[in-house]
Amino acid sequence: MSLLIHERFESGLSDWAGKTWNAYLTGSASEGAKGLRVLFRKGSHYGTDLRQDVAGSRHVYLSYRLRFAADWVSNTTGKLPGFADLRWKNAAGKVLGHGNRKPVPDGFSFRTWFGKTKNGRVPVGMYIYHAGQKKRWGDSVHVGTIRAGMPHVLVEVEGNLDAGWIRMRLDLGDWVEHPIQVGEQTQITTAWLNGYWGGWRKAPSNMAADIDNFRLDDYTVTDTVPVSEQIRQLADTVAVMEAALEGNSSGS
Repeated sequence: MSLLIHERFESGLSDWAGKTWNAYLTGSASEGAKGLRVLFRKGSHYGTDLRQDVAGSRHVYLSYRLRFAADWVSNTTGKLPGFADLRWKNAAGKVLGHGNRKPVPDGFSFRTWFGKTKNGRVPVGMYIYHAGQKKRWGDSVHVGTIRAGMPHVLVEVEGNLDAGWIRMRLDLGDWVEHPIQVGEQTQITTAWLNGYWGGWRKAPSNMAADIDNFRLDDYTVTDTVPVSEQIRQLADTVAVMEAALEGNSSGS
């Protein structure tokens, strides 16, 4: 495993290229003093579109913290941070992998998907453009829900282009996996701080999603597991050892 990017949002956004739109640094953070607030203003699609180049990889692991403000009530679907390979264009010179442009043979994008809020809970999942996508606007995969107004939740995503899958989980829950197809030259080369409201609908009022501790790693070594999984395995090992010691003590 090797680090591609780790953004804590403590010192600004100068390393990112693109359009900040309505995003800004805020005191709503999972750790440290600052985080990124992606604000969707009433009547607008655009929260943010910031990108940073990273070393190419075909096996990556993304983790970040996400919360929705207490007054968040999404009336449609939308997109939040992820990663991509946006180097490929069609004959008209438009980038493949988003904007209803299927990436064939090469290109790819993953962004966090959100759906319509119901009873204060926001559906969250994967929004993926790849060569095998079923619809021209990409694949949407529900993973779980996050309650609006609550503290940040850990979001984890692992994508293995060679093995042909991407998976996601929320708050150390169960992984949800989805098959993908990409060309031989496709690599993850972009970290993407994205925020887009819609579909065709625009935000009905000002609403905010807060992002913090965005980290993208190269997971080329296939036997590497996420740090959170390593911690869980270590805890299980300690529990077994303690049980064994208690058994030895009672028998002596």
